[in-house]
Amino acid sequence: MKKYLLNLAIFFCVLLFTSYSFSQIVSGIQVKGNKRISKDTIIETIDYEKNKDYSEMEFNKIIKDLYATNFFSNIKIFIKNNNLIIEVKENPLINYFYIQGVENKTREELFYDKLSLGTSKLFSESLLKKDLEDIRKVYINSGYYDVNVTPEISKLSDNTLNVVIKVERNVKYKINKINFIGNKAFDASILKDVISTSENGWWKFLSSSTTLSQNSIEIDKVLLKEFYLNEGFYDIQILSSDIEFINKNEAIITYAINSGNKYFFSKFKLIDDNLILSKKQFNEINEIIKNKLKGNFSKRILLDLKTKIIDYFNKNKVEFVDISIIPEKISNKLISINFNIKVTERKFVNLITVKGNQITEEEVIRRNLIFSEGDSFVSHKLATSKRNLESLGIFKEIKTKIIENKDNEKIDFEINVEEQPTGTISAGVGVGSEETSVNAGINERNLFGKGIVANSNISVGTAKISGITSLKIQDFKNTGREAKFDFFAVSTDFENAGYESKKVGNLISSSYSTFEDVSFLAGFGLDRDSIETSSSASELYKSRAGDYMTYKFVYGATLDSRDRKFSTSRGKIVNFQQSIAVPGSDIPFLDNRVSASYYYPLSSSNKYIVNIKGNFNSINALDNKDVKLSDRKFSTSRTMRGFESRGIGPKDGKDHVGGNYSAFASLSSTFPNPAPEKWRANSSVFFDAGNVWGVDYDSSLDSDKIRTSVGLSLDWFSPLGPLNFTLSNVLSSADGDLEESFTFNLGSTF
Repeated sequence: MKKYLLNLAIFFCVLLFTSYSFSQIVSGIQVKGNKRISKDTIIETIDYEKNKDYSEMEFNKIIKDLYATNFFSNIKIFIKNNNLIIEVKENPLINYFYIQGVENKTREELFYDKLSLGTSKLFSESLLKKDLEDIRKVYINSGYYDVNVTPEISKLSDNTLNVVIKVERNVKYKINKINFIGNKAFDASILKDVISTSENGWWKFLSSSTTLSQNSIEIDKVLLKEFYLNEGFYDIQILSSDIEFINKNEAIITYAINSGNKYFFSKFKLIDDNLILSKKQFNEINEIIKNKLKGNFSKRILLDLKTKIIDYFNKNKVEFVDISIIPEKISNKLISINFNIKVTERKFVNLITVKGNQITEEEVIRRNLIFSEGDSFVSHKLATSKRNLESLGIFKEIKTKIIENKDNEKIDFEINVEEQPTGTISAGVGVGSEETSVNAGINERNLFGKGIVANSNISVGTAKISGITSLKIQDFKNTGREAKFDFFAVSTDFENAGYESKKVGNLISSSYSTFEDVSFLAGFGLDRDSIETSSSASELYKSRAGDYMTYKFVYGATLDSRDRKFSTSRGKIVNFQQSIAVPGSDIPFLDNRVSASYYYPLSSSNKYIVNIKGNFNSINALDNKDVKLSDRKFSTSRTMRGFESRGIGPKDGKDHVGGNYSAFASLSSTFPNPAPEKWRANSSVFFDAGNVWGVDYDSSLDSDKIRTSVGLSLDWFSPLGPLNFTLSNVLSSADGDLEESFTFNLGSTF
């Protein structure tokens, strides 16, 4: 009992002492040890209040807040005579700061601008550690995984020091191989077309896509997941991405994938429990969904549907209404979709603030937002706007922040962007049975910070030399249309055509969309063409030589409903284009081009993909003149396999002179081959048919024979570069045709 009473007494004494220690009334404050940091700055940092009863938790917060400033290396606080005493030891001042070993001037300037430490700044170990890691990350994301970043610190008098950060970047790692393992459903050749990185090869010596980068790997994981979600694999999991370093500067990337089952859209339900929509509006939205929700599950289709429904709301003045889309698995193959119409808070956009854009003009960012100050707001508008900005490819990261306004019906937005390098250089070599060429190009996605896409390419080949520069401007003059300016110079000299053409000119065009999957093009161009014929050409053929000036209008439309632009497995693309060379041109003409291509998979694994395609071209001079030689229609070894380019159709002596008309059609199908998957070898069987006919200057030279061929084609990403082999057998031909049963091409432009 005595022992119990003794323990109880001790407990109350401790409690009393603890209460006294942890709770103190502070009537004054003193700061000691500070030299460079003023007392007022310290007091503002801790949010000091006189005659306040401070607890131990609040004392701990004071210490934490002071350390967070990185001004001090040591801090002590205590109470003396009801005064809060703060004793600090200031961090040293950096007298000299230098980063040694950075070879890239732009990168060096970025470091000095972005790092926490610098000349005349206070030094702290935590900031040094952060800066060293930031430098390492920049180099690792550029492929220098063996980079060494070490500090050298020299202490001086009066609590100052010199800091030198030494950078040894060592070798840059390239991607030797990309592997995909697990239940992946698709061949590696298709998946490698999905991702942004690629395997290294001698023909890619200027390509940045072959550089090992953790950022690129993370982006590729997102691209892979999006690809699978759009192909019906709702349960897709990218389990891991492993890097294996080999040799001294190469690495192998392996993605582990579990695709799960492929799902298809089943039934859907439009839910409007609050009766927000009228019966007419409900039925119209229901019809929008019904027409679109077909085939395999696709995240892209759902996003498109949401955009269409929101657009419908905007056009029909349905305010402060949003829609949520909820997929629900009803079997291991089917997914039903619930579309829930819901009321949102009544909010208007008050203020939009853009930050972080040091190069990009604010107008570029704002024109990609689908809302502006004064508009009504729903969350979908912000998500769509963010996707629009991401699609520009000029920002490394985009952060959005919603800030509540004092007025409950108003809302402010902060959009913070982090810019990234937007210029790339490419080069390539092509070697083939028809022509050898060297190609180089420069691409800039944000010229002058105005979001202008600029491309400049040059190709020097044995039969053709060309240089093209183009500028593409989005939302030109706030019209919502894209404007494009092309400037070109092309010299062609095909021996079997008997002439040489040197053409320079430009084309100014605008493209826009008004219907789903349909885009329109309109433009005006001019060019000057100098044509020389060979010495062995006929006198009539030679009379077509000379200098020609052409002024033309161009317009057309394209329907593109392909599931993807690369490795297409389903869908179609139809294109019509017409050019009219107007009076004032040396040879006015009317030029028509129609083409179509349809893809259909015969199996869910996409092993067999049937492709039916064809095109028709015609050109006819006006004012009883003849079409100039360089505008005549010819065949190529891609449209009529089994024959040389410009190797069929009308002939004048030994020269194939082309025609006023050409038509080609092809039926092909991919099929499995025994090559290992890692070879990325794609094989197909084809049947081609076509003809070139019509000679306006001499109808006796005309040709009406339909040419046909069958064959096999193999595309292989070999260690030497991308290889294409085509083996053809001509079924029907005409006298004078130049047949070519075997063709190959090595290398391409990257």
